[in-house]
Amino acid sequence: MTRYLPAYDVENPELCLPAVKQLVALHRRMEIPATLFIVGRLLEQDGPEYRRVLDDPLFDVQTHTYSHKMLKDSRSHGPGVSLEEMDEEVGRGKRLVEEVFERECLGLRPGCGFTDGWQGTPERLEIIRRHGLRFVSADLRGPVDTIPAPMKQAYTYAGDGYPDLWEIPGHGWHDNVFKSLTPHPTQFPPLYDFALPPAFPKTVVEVFAQEGRWLEHAVELELEFVSLVQHPWSNYRYDRGMATLELILVRAKQLGMTFMSYLDYYRELLAR
Repeated sequence: MTRYLPAYDVENPELCLPAVKQLVALHRRMEIPATLFIVGRLLEQDGPEYRRVLDDPLFDVQTHTYSHKMLKDSRSHGPGVSLEEMDEEVGRGKRLVEEVFERECLGLRPGCGFTDGWQGTPERLEIIRRHGLRFVSADLRGPVDTIPAPMKQAYTYAGDGYPDLWEIPGHGWHDNVFKSLTPHPTQFPPLYDFALPPAFPKTVVEVFAQEGRWLEHAVELELEFVSLVQHPWSNYRYDRGMATLELILVRAKQLGMTFMSYLDYYRELLAR
């Protein structure tokens, strides 16, 4: 049975807190778990309030780095920071999650993500390992850093010497790009026949028509999991009531998917 791993990148200092409140209300009403990758600076700014809002076993909180700097060279976003800066971004972001939520932080999603995640960068993987992280979600793009991202499944970095570090990729469009809130090169020709709509969407229904198709395709292929790349701030800016996200969750239920956090899915992978 295909799992849906709802995940959200929390990174906008103005919009994310009200957006997360709406998001949390939706997930509580539907009794569906979610993972939130949170930028450390937002926890410095509003840590107690994020703690209050997310104080529920439904919500898995992991790090989205300290300040969203690029941790690897990217064709779309420029050069990655130095190893010293990466060490600060990873370590400080992880510490803030642990201090604010008083729980161990085992997962990292870097800003923007990369083609093939951290493959071929053992010096950067060593920083991740040294800070005690056990899974990452960095493989979030198609060839040469295009979007949408293919439906890759979980793998380890054994080829780079880190067999105990898991990659749990994200899939499909980054929702902020799909809604044309952020310009970005797209993959052409697309990997899947449904992946490149004729125009950017203008309504909630048009957004859902594309994003729901990724869920359907995952079930058709009998994949272990699918996880769309979503941002609370862009959903909130586009649709204050989070109707698009509700439609996605409803469709996942209709398709018979089970719901898991990234942390629980990592634990399942580890148990194998």
